[in-house]
Amino acid sequence: MSLLPWFLHVLFWAPFVARGQIDRLTGKQQSGPAAHRSSAPSLVVWLHGAALFPTYFGMGAGSFGQWAYELPLLVRLLGVPFFLGATALVIRTLLVFRSWRLRAELTAEHELCTDGPFARIRHPIYTAMVLLTVGTAMLVPNPLTLLGVLLNFAAGDYRARQEEKLLAGAFGQRYLDYMGTTRRFVPGVY
Repeated sequence: MSLLPWFLHVLFWAPFVARGQIDRLTGKQQSGPAAHRSSAPSLVVWLHGAALFPTYFGMGAGSFGQWAYELPLLVRLLGVPFFLGATALVIRTLLVFRSWRLRAELTAEHELCTDGPFARIRHPIYTAMVLLTVGTAMLVPNPLTLLGVLLNFAAGDYRARQEEKLLAGAFGQRYLDYMGTTRRFVPGVY
């Protein structure tokens, strides 16, 4: 069981690596100057990345039997569908997201994506990251992985709000109309 969460995390992050490589090889990597940029694009990315640290420390501790809550194996394995759903959501999102970037910057050729998962939620990648941490907390239940869920949600929500300001500034009423028909993370809920 101790290697399963690590394998599932590799599976989750692999589409990002593949997309980056494909964009580089095909010359589709956006390299123009940013036409629109959030106030601190790198800081927001680092903050969101730091929110994942408790998850990975908790996975490491759980792999060695430290700080683990004892839950029945069947209950813990219920975390696997969260991983698989998160990975499927990332793959589907990256297939339709033509202007994907790690930082909140928009070049002049940036396209507003409202297809695929974006038709229902504005930030499917952040939703997938929350699902990833929930799956981890179920497979490796301990205080650190539970903290990882909370911090990842808070950081993703903060990052999403920053990006929404940026997108509203860049796309105006078109983005505001889009916001009126979608939710941030969970269709019909939030």
